[in-house]
Amino acid sequence: MYSFRTADPERLATFWAEVMELPVSGPASADLVMLDFHHEIGPITWMFERDDSAGSGSSRLGLDIGLPDGHDWRAIADRAERAGATRYAEHDTDGVRWIEMADPDGNRFRVFAPGPSWRARSRHCPRGLGPPALMGLR
Repeated sequence: MYSFRTADPERLATFWAEVMELPVSGPASADLVMLDFHHEIGPITWMFERDDSAGSGSSRLGLDIGLPDGHDWRAIADRAERAGATRYAEHDTDGVRWIEMADPDGNRFRVFAPGPSWRARSRHCPRGLGPPALMGLR
């Protein structure tokens, strides 16, 4: 499960539901919203709960989105931008390509292009966090 603490669970859940093409699981409330609770799309439930004391900046979450070959990785970044993300930079290092972004709460995330092995990509993950998450993208 991915758990987000935010001052506005509905707004942030709506953003990620749009980006990841995940269903909102009901019943939702102003204090708690869950995406794909019944795993209709993938194996991971996304939970957004109200926390008015949640800090700001990238320390709360770091998410990497990876796609298998044949998928339009830039379309994911474009969809995120239309849903309210901020695009910070595009990178191409040693054949590993990715776009740095932030969701409406300022949580940083990266969209990786298909290409080199996950092992090669993990060299670009801070503190050896390993391979980016491959989630329910259609």
